Amino acid sequence: MEIKKDLWYASEDHIPVLGHRGIKAKYPENTMVSFKEAIELGVDLIEFDVNVTRDGELVVIHDNSIDRTSNKTGLTRDYTLEELKSFDFGGWFDEAFKGEKIPTLREVLTLAAPFENLLLNVEIKDMNYETVDSTVEMLKEFGLADRSVIACFDADIIRYTKREHPEMRTQGFPGRYMKNFTEDTYDCMFGMGIPIAWGDCTDESIKSDVNFARSRGILAWLFCADSENEVVKCVEMGCDNITGNDPEIALRVLRKMKKHL
Repeated sequence: MEIKKDLWYASEDHIPVLGHRGIKAKYPENTMVSFKEAIELGVDLIEFDVNVTRDGELVVIHDNSIDRTSNKTGLTRDYTLEELKSFDFGGWFDEAFKGEKIPTLREVLTLAAPFENLLLNVEIKDMNYETVDSTVEMLKEFGLADRSVIACFDADIIRYTKREHPEMRTQGFPGRYMKNFTEDTYDCMFGMGIPIAWGDCTDESIKSDVNFARSRGILAWLFCADSENEVVKCVEMGCDNITGNDPEIALRVLRKMKKHL
């Protein structure tokens, strides 16, 4: 199916909403339950992170280590997929989710594929070229390349993706937040993730980032808006989409403003 261009773009009556790691505020992040609930809620995009196991399998987890989000410790790359699947990736969040498994990228794409208007923000956390190549290959296998954007905080990964996979959309960040940044990285970006609540963020800096992105033909994607006031601020700043740890807030506010269908 050919994806309509306007799914990626905000309009007067529709600002896309992205669920950060699913619904990170209410469910264990980067798990199947979190993604299912985000899709059921009605988000336009889901964001998730890709790492690699010792046996070369692509798995969805934010950190390079499993310490924070499982009942074990160590680097994701230190374990096989079978070993990781035996660990608990839900109980750390709430006892109700004990036993939740780490998902593979294949499992997440299998879930997402039938939802034809759902877009995917795929952040590369195992920051090497092989991870990019394997991720893009799997997105193409599922027919999801055109519904996906490859994101990374390493500018070298963004440049590599655009050079070796020019058909893929990419998302970077303002250069001050990226490692290995060079000015030409902006030429490779389809979208720019702009934080609104980090320690150095001010209204002036956010607006400056939005205006700069627009001046380079890059979409301004603001994250993470987790209060009504923050959602309204994103709209006032001229955002092209809004990310939320609890995307229900953005959906509710935007619908009240008649800015989400």
